[in-house]
Amino acid sequence: MPESIQVKPADLLIDEVNPRLAEPNAGQREAQRTLAKNQGKKILMLAKHILQHGLNPLEVPAVSRQADGRYIVLEGNRRLVALKALDNPETLIDAVTPRILSEIRKLSKKYQEAPIDFVDCIEVKDRDEIEPWIRLKHSGENQGAGVVRWGPDEADRFFNRGGLVKPHTQALDFLSKRGDLTAEARASLNTTTFERLIDTPEVRERLGLELRDRRLHLLADAGRVAGSLMYVLENLPPVTKLHTKDQRVKFADDLPKKFIIRPTIQSGSGIALMDADPNASPIPRKKVHRRPRQRLALIPSDCILNIRDNRTQAIEDELRRLRVERHPNAVSVLLRVFIELSMDCYITKWSLTTVDVHANLSKKLQKVADDLVKRNELTAHQGRAVNRAASADSFLAPSVLLLHAYVHNHGVFPAPGDLFAHWNTLQPFMTALWK
Repeated sequence: MPESIQVKPADLLIDEVNPRLAEPNAGQREAQRTLAKNQGKKILMLAKHILQHGLNPLEVPAVSRQADGRYIVLEGNRRLVALKALDNPETLIDAVTPRILSEIRKLSKKYQEAPIDFVDCIEVKDRDEIEPWIRLKHSGENQGAGVVRWGPDEADRFFNRGGLVKPHTQALDFLSKRGDLTAEARASLNTTTFERLIDTPEVRERLGLELRDRRLHLLADAGRVAGSLMYVLENLPPVTKLHTKDQRVKFADDLPKKFIIRPTIQSGSGIALMDADPNASPIPRKKVHRRPRQRLALIPSDCILNIRDNRTQAIEDELRRLRVERHPNAVSVLLRVFIELSMDCYITKWSLTTVDVHANLSKKLQKVADDLVKRNELTAHQGRAVNRAASADSFLAPSVLLLHAYVHNHGVFPAPGDLFAHWNTLQPFMTALWK
């Protein structure tokens, strides 16, 4: 079990095989400089936050003791680089811009007045002990197992605790309390667009709302106002069509007559939207069938791959971030490399004697798929899909020949739809391979 310890900053070492480092094991000084260079202004902002608030007690570094008594930081290397920069900014000369270095030097002078003597850490036996937690922290929400980031509504409430939430959030809360706006529908909204509309006086006027002392007030029956607000939410235009004041006024002018509210309450006398009766009967709504959000990256966020090989993991990260529509050539080549490196890692790990890393990709795919089926990590049906992809005469299935063509044939242009089909067919196989 991890144990809580305190370590002097000078006894903490940067993890030289940190995934943020493209070249591992380059030495402590180079690791520090590379991390600072890659992070740029982010290191400056982190150093500033440490100086103002201290080290984050919610995220203590995970460390492993070395033979010389010092500790490698397995998680928390950015904080360590920021701390070392505050202690000695001169180590970052030529690694960061002159402007950032100048700012860190100013922070360092204040830091030296009350430097951090000890860092609270958790000590683990080795890298494997902490690896599941590091992966969970840095690989997204993982269907709720990881950190679930706040949406705009939650962030708005947090920053306004003790005060008032923004007017558009007041309107959304009003509709949610009434039961007109479901949690699912609210989560899918573009709240930035809605906020721009509610912040426009001409829009509020046509919706029967008045803003006084940062509070929205009703100027008509709550049910009628709710109906108009729901119409707006169900017909939000793209944010690009609401950039200017004229565009937002036009939106207000183009509202259907039945959703334009004529005030029945005198200005200054209306009930605050936050105080409106939530038990009034919700307006009947037609079920809105929303299209599922379009997938942008090749590897979907809910696909879990437990990759430990640094190079392969770096390519996986790029395939999760690059938009297929914008970068089909880059994605197609990376996919081809990613598949072959994955095969090589599996062959080496399980010491497959029926194939080696120098075999062609088709043979590797077939032998690895057969081995996964044999180990009951892949069904026979899923194994056949991989074998079809590896066959030279594969037609509709994503073929190895086509993957090769992405790299070697200047007349082949990868289509985003084909790339998604490749991955969808191979995903069960890749998930089982990296289980």
